[in-house]
Amino acid sequence: MRKIRLNLLLLLGVSCIFCELLVAQSEADFVLIEDFEKEKIGDLPANWYNQKGEAKPITYTGKLRQTYNYAITEEYGNKFLRFDGKRGKHLNMPLVKNEKVDIYKTPILSWKLRIHEIPEGANEDKSDKNDVAASVYVAFDLGRVLFKKVPKSIRYTWSSTLPVGTELSKFYGNQKIIVIGTGEKGLGEWHTFERNLVEDYKRLFGDDPPAKPLALLILSDANNTKNNAKADYDDFILKSPQK
Repeated sequence: MRKIRLNLLLLLGVSCIFCELLVAQSEADFVLIEDFEKEKIGDLPANWYNQKGEAKPITYTGKLRQTYNYAITEEYGNKFLRFDGKRGKHLNMPLVKNEKVDIYKTPILSWKLRIHEIPEGANEDKSDKNDVAASVYVAFDLGRVLFKKVPKSIRYTWSSTLPVGTELSKFYGNQKIIVIGTGEKGLGEWHTFERNLVEDYKRLFGDDPPAKPLALLILSDANNTKNNAKADYDDFILKSPQK
């Protein structure tokens, strides 16, 4: 992206110093979290961790590796991550050590989803039906449940049954769920979602979020309803409101 912008400016006869200033200013307006373009087709993404952030599933072997039903896929020259299966596991992209991340500068989380199959009858408000075609979590600071700490998180979900705009609270208020898509409408089509993390956090938790979330996680799952889920994820970006 930087190279393309610089070349365009040069073609317009803009001085090289001015080009660099404009490119630097533009790049400060967004942070690319993941677009999967450097990944190997058919494999797990190389820089994503397990749910707790302890190990990279791409290093797993045998039956443990087989429990991760994700694979890099390519279509029309674009790479993305696909989930296709019943049993889902979280994939975790740590953010807290990313020097570029500051959600007060770039509060808008943008990402793309394409849903192919939803787990029929799933409902995020019922523990025995808590499956989802695709969901994106942002985990923030640590909250507390009884005698242990759990991350405060916002979960953006494509629900099988709950209407768009539904908001739920789980784990003694530490996890907030927002339904951003529902049912079979729009299946097979790419959808771009954008959420202001600072505004959502303040509204849902009643205080100010940390500048650096702990991590971004994704999850597709269909084991409770004994169905199959199939969904594609792509282009996770943090950007400023005007971009």
